Amino acid sequence: MKSQAIIRVTLAAALLSPVGFVTSGSAQDLDRDRDQLKTQQQLQDKDKLQTKDQLHKELKDKEQLHERERTRERERAREHMQTERPEKPQHERAERGERGGR
Repeated sequence: MKSQAIIRVTLAAALLSPVGFVTSGSAQDLDRDRDQLKTQQQLQDKDKLQTKDQLHKELKDKEQLHERERTRERERAREHMQTERPEKPQHERAERGERGGR
């Protein structure tokens, strides 16, 4: 009778042991999976921020390039206007001032 009781206890322990290991193993797997997911999300967030920063920088560079081009166009137009109507010599300006004052 004692031997049957020992066998039953041993058999019950053997049957329950793997279940306990599987449960703790699953919890460890869940923790590991959760940590991996968290790490992946952090990397994705970092990539999104880098992409956003890169796009912002590219847009800013593009705007600066357009502004420089507009400045060049204004300078060209100003030079073109100066070549079309050259300024009068200094002595003509002085005479014009004297005539207006009389």
